[in-house]
Amino acid sequence: MRWPLAAMALVYGLLWARYTSVERVLTFDPVVALNAQFAHVPGENRGWPQMRKALMAMHADDPHAPEMLQEASRCEVLGFDLGHSRDLSPEDTALWPELVSDPDQSKNVNPWSWEQSALTIPLPHLDDLRKAALRLKDHALIQGEGGGLEDLRAMRRISVLCQEHPTLINQLVGMSILSLEVETISQLLVAHGMNYSDEVLAELEGELVLALDALEPLNLEGEYIMFDDVLQRVYSDDGAGNGIFIGETGTWSVDDGAGFTGFPIVVDHRLNSLTAPFLAQWMPDRRSTRELYANTLAAQAEYCESPLWDRADREAFEGTGNLVIDLLLPDLTKAFDQIRLRHMEIQSISLVLAAYRERFRTGAFPAEPPIEVHDCWTDGLVTYAVKDGLPHVRSVGAGQKGQLLFPVQSQ
Repeated sequence: MRWPLAAMALVYGLLWARYTSVERVLTFDPVVALNAQFAHVPGENRGWPQMRKALMAMHADDPHAPEMLQEASRCEVLGFDLGHSRDLSPEDTALWPELVSDPDQSKNVNPWSWEQSALTIPLPHLDDLRKAALRLKDHALIQGEGGGLEDLRAMRRISVLCQEHPTLINQLVGMSILSLEVETISQLLVAHGMNYSDEVLAELEGELVLALDALEPLNLEGEYIMFDDVLQRVYSDDGAGNGIFIGETGTWSVDDGAGFTGFPIVVDHRLNSLTAPFLAQWMPDRRSTRELYANTLAAQAEYCESPLWDRADREAFEGTGNLVIDLLLPDLTKAFDQIRLRHMEIQSISLVLAAYRERFRTGAFPAEPPIEVHDCWTDGLVTYAVKDGLPHVRSVGAGQKGQLLFPVQSQ
């Protein structure tokens, strides 16, 4: 028994020496990486201070809030600095006091703390910007025949500003605001479309063209930034883009005080200390993990590019077996599908506007659709018919259950 035990001890000793000799290195700051897109823009040229004032007015139910939102939306760059709660400016702290629990919190936070990771960057402005779009929608609907266009333009601009940071949630919120703009145009047409001049209808058509241009392809840079930040925290760095897994105690701790093993932290620490050399040997190295992540993300994106009606039955990718990847791989299906849905919604309202313009010229809605709009749910076109004195546009919808695109019901 001594020789097998001695061999096991030798192997364990070699693995332990390998594990303890490597070095962790923070090579980049995810906050800086996410903010890099507008870092070159001087602070005085950014729109966030102006937008903050508009949001504060909105929170205070100031009747001038819509006009302030319109003005703030005209900025080319929002310039909201993503960061951690402790990085909020005094002005932003006044906007979101609930994010700051301890005003005397030390500024010398351990950079290795997961409280400093990309995963804990708050995005409080997104909720406020969506509420701003709702405020603009309400303001547009009460303007009557002669107003609302500036509110629509502001909604579209805010949607673009939402997508300034390259995270999926930013892009999804931006697309939801575009959907609100389309819904608002639909409701304005139902309420006032019969009285709109051809000039107003043409302006609405032009606004929808700009809204369609705002549907940019998905930017996955933010997902890579978050993944790379996790990699640099749980892998060593050999200086050439590789390293071994060195997840330490506390890395995978959960809220109830237990560690990743499910045991109390004290026990979990000892188990991790004993098993860490074996885990580092068993887990794929840093380069292989990142390549697998990139390949899996690309494969998922390719799958999502296929038409909704021509996809395989399996809509979710199975796990890769790599703990780090399976915890962080985003589900792109919803994001890709939202682009297709928003594209169909915008083109459908363009179809309706074309019908209204023909009615303005001839006195009646056309019996046939003036333009063709592809239905994203099937290999065909959306249906068009004139019912009860209004054009009705319908998609087959998800699961062939049907979806009325115009006139839409307020959500």
